Amino acid sequence: MGQRSQIFVRFEKELGEKEIVARYFNWNYGERMISRVYHTIDWIKRHLEITNSDPGQYLSWNRKKLIRILDTNFDMCDVVITSNILKEYEGCDWNMSLNDFMFNGQDNNDGKAFIDVKRDGTIKYALLTRDNVLCDPSDYMCWDIGKEWMFPNKGISKKMIDITKENIQELSEIATLMTEEEVKEFMEYEYSEGGE
Repeated sequence: MGQRSQIFVRFEKELGEKEIVARYFNWNYGERMISRVYHTIDWIKRHLEITNSDPGQYLSWNRKKLIRILDTNFDMCDVVITSNILKEYEGCDWNMSLNDFMFNGQDNNDGKAFIDVKRDGTIKYALLTRDNVLCDPSDYMCWDIGKEWMFPNKGISKKMIDITKENIQELSEIATLMTEEEVKEFMEYEYSEGGE
């Protein structure tokens, strides 16, 4: 079955319309989640700076690239093929809203991440437990792995601990942790079906 989690990337287009990329992962937990969130935000930030593009337009045009970045764990040189939660919802007659399906209807034992790209290029993120409790990256690691994540063992090497600590530090410099109100708005916004 694997370690199940989800990552959602939202970006704002003209007139306040918001699009979302919703991906379901197996084997994305602890340091892997931190790595994916950090590298995805870093990729978005660097490409917006290089291209000097409107964030919503750039990400809308580059959805497939964004998905491949989410699929890639750069720190572990690993790629997984994720599932498109929006397509899964579209393909069946579910007895729940799209939002409920995305944020509460997925198998999840390793939490979820939100990345929210604003029109001005500001990026906010959230790491949540399976019960949608907001955590900062260190708290997320302790919730998902336990305090032993800070000590080398069979499951995590000293090198990976150091990389994770560095990723946590870098995250605080390139993006802002969402507030509980922002997480609530992210989960309650009315998204449309479809998309890559």
